Amino acid sequence: MSETLEGQINRILAGMDEQENQEPDTELPPEDTESSTRASDEIQDVYVLVVRDRERATVEPPGDAIETTLVPENADTREPFDTGAIATGLFFLCLVFSCLALQLYLAFHPFIATVTIMAKSQQISLNGTLYLGRPFHPITLSQSQTVTTTGKGHQDATQAHGTITFYNGQFAGVTIAAGTLLTGASGIQVMTDQDAVLPAGNPPTYGQASVAAHALASGTRGNIPAYDITQACCAISVLAKNTQPWTGGQDERDFHTVAKSDISRAASPLKKTLAQSVSGAFQGQLKPNEQLYILPCAPTVMSDHLPGEEATQVQVRVSETCSAVSYDKDTLQAQATAFLSTQAATKLGTGYSLVGDVQVTVTQATHTQQNTPVVLSFNALGTWVYSVNSVEQQRIKSLIAGKTKQEAEQLLASMPGIEQASIRWGDDTKLPKNTEYIRVVGMYGF
Repeated sequence: MSETLEGQINRILAGMDEQENQEPDTELPPEDTESSTRASDEIQDVYVLVVRDRERATVEPPGDAIETTLVPENADTREPFDTGAIATGLFFLCLVFSCLALQLYLAFHPFIATVTIMAKSQQISLNGTLYLGRPFHPITLSQSQTVTTTGKGHQDATQAHGTITFYNGQFAGVTIAAGTLLTGASGIQVMTDQDAVLPAGNPPTYGQASVAAHALASGTRGNIPAYDITQACCAISVLAKNTQPWTGGQDERDFHTVAKSDISRAASPLKKTLAQSVSGAFQGQLKPNEQLYILPCAPTVMSDHLPGEEATQVQVRVSETCSAVSYDKDTLQAQATAFLSTQAATKLGTGYSLVGDVQVTVTQATHTQQNTPVVLSFNALGTWVYSVNSVEQQRIKSLIAGKTKQEAEQLLASMPGIEQASIRWGDDTKLPKNTEYIRVVGMYGF
């Protein structure tokens, strides 16, 4: 290992020269001689590669020697890659593919400008009349109900009243002053209310006069029977009697009376029940596809006690006589819709169409007598909206194609029948000139 590099090379070359000068010991076969000759002819240059430690000093090669680079036996001799160039190439390659993919997508999925239109709507109503329907014969139904009274009454104690007749047996007339007190057999005291002027008597005939009087005590005990008072009084040959029983004396008491609310409280459910019964009776007479309209009924309410009368119960009776007509609802719907459509066309002009069905309500039916037509009064209500049909959509597309979003929205706002419009598109980009890339969506607000 201490031998120099130059010495090692010279020794190797000397060994090779010795082998060339030596004679071969045996004669080779012909084929081997030819092989050796060809091998010697083919060898032109000999290169010697000496591997040494990198730490050793490097010897300058001879001028005609081939310069070689000595590397370890296990070293990677491949050229290093330029990673920056590879990354740049991949980036541009992806960019190219992205552009191609975008162009391909746009070819099959181009951007669409969406135009949303809020169409104008308006309700139209009409009141009209038609000769339509057939009458039913009137029917009368009645029902009754008894309820407890809720009215309150109070009676103060009252005095009994009657008359006192005086008889005069004197030959001269006599006057009995008012306020004269008399006491009957029952112990009830009474007092006269006026003077009694008695003519002279001519026995066996007596002069007599009758005057009003009242019992001093209140209550029913003052209702004395006839002749409870039969006594002499006041003067010679004068007799006082009550020839009739007295009345009007009442004790204090509370009692029930009939209130107006008692009668209405009993009549109200009776009216509802009768209305259902009347409707059911007429419903049974309807033909297929007919609608019933009951004419105003005339209910009659009666009671066995009047309001204010004393009673613990009151019986209320309600009677109704009703008439009705029927009509074909499809015929009414069709004719009312036709009338309303004519009015809508006159008021709104063309371009509007009916949304949904017209609502028709019968407000009155008139039938005065038999063999006369029924007159139906009705109200019709419908909603008309501006129609954004395919023809109108194409016209809108043609008007706004190629315009900016602001110009297109201003143009749409000025069009009749459009309440408002909005476009989903870029503010700084014009709309597509090809109307196939513009979509119109119609909306209706009620």
